[in-house]
Amino acid sequence: MTRRQISMVLIILLVIGLLGGCTRRDEKQDPYRIAVITMMQGGEFWGALKNGARNARTETGAVLEFMAPINESDYEGQIAYVEEAIAQRFDAIVLAPSHTTRLEDVVEQARSKGIKVVLADTRLEKSKGDLFITADYFQVGLEMAEHAFSLFEEGEPIKALVLGSIPNSTSMTSVVSGLVTAFNAQDGAEIAYATYSFTDEAIAKKITEEILDSDEGVNLIFALEENTAHGVVNALPEGRKIRLIAFGTTQFEVQLLEERVIDALVVINNFNLGYRSVKAAIDLLKNNRPTEKMVEHALVTKDSMFSEEHERLLFQTIQ
Repeated sequence: MTRRQISMVLIILLVIGLLGGCTRRDEKQDPYRIAVITMMQGGEFWGALKNGARNARTETGAVLEFMAPINESDYEGQIAYVEEAIAQRFDAIVLAPSHTTRLEDVVEQARSKGIKVVLADTRLEKSKGDLFITADYFQVGLEMAEHAFSLFEEGEPIKALVLGSIPNSTSMTSVVSGLVTAFNAQDGAEIAYATYSFTDEAIAKKITEEILDSDEGVNLIFALEENTAHGVVNALPEGRKIRLIAFGTTQFEVQLLEERVIDALVVINNFNLGYRSVKAAIDLLKNNRPTEKMVEHALVTKDSMFSEEHERLLFQTIQ
């Protein structure tokens, strides 16, 4: 190659580099805007996720807006928030969909507009969005069942009530699948009742009271959401030993765990889920592929609750 040709190549490379620099986004002057849309506004579960998202915001300078309906079963409200994020031209959406199918169309609408969509905790039936981050909820169900079995004497019959939050969430159905798999392999154990509270404490209390009043054989309850757990606890009759394993990290639940009213709490690292979801959205916007791995979970008992690892998970909302 002649000296002239080398010079021309260098000029071309320089021009390409300059053009690339011109298209690179100045995140300080023009930060990425990300809508974080959870299933509901309140609750320790979603509070921890939002704290993790805020931590990622501090690190990256991204602008976050949190949106959510009041109740997890308000699918239409969640759809409206996704539509609002599209209309406001957010760069990305972090979404915990409350229904496996009803949000599919609006998610694909967002993606067709160039908006990156990270699905957090639960996924859709036909779409993983641009990325899906979750815990191993099937394994959670297996571990809940195995711990429950350890609470009974060998040969003692086990009759369980499973009380979930909403029926159209992949995280919830995966937990239930894990429970069913474990119970099918355990002699003398049965899931006699399985239903949903729709995250309503009063409904959970009423269901629990009716089943316990009508069936004295029920001696184990799985409450798969924090408001549901509150309702179950308030329905437990005095003088009757019923084992209870619940999801959640509310102050009330932690107190009841310490008092051994609740035998174990399932805790998902939602702080990490929120943090990784926002970071992943920014990676996708920069055309970088985020690392895909499961979010950690733990089954916390009275004996383990003050270990460093479990204490960190129990009190995520104050991180």
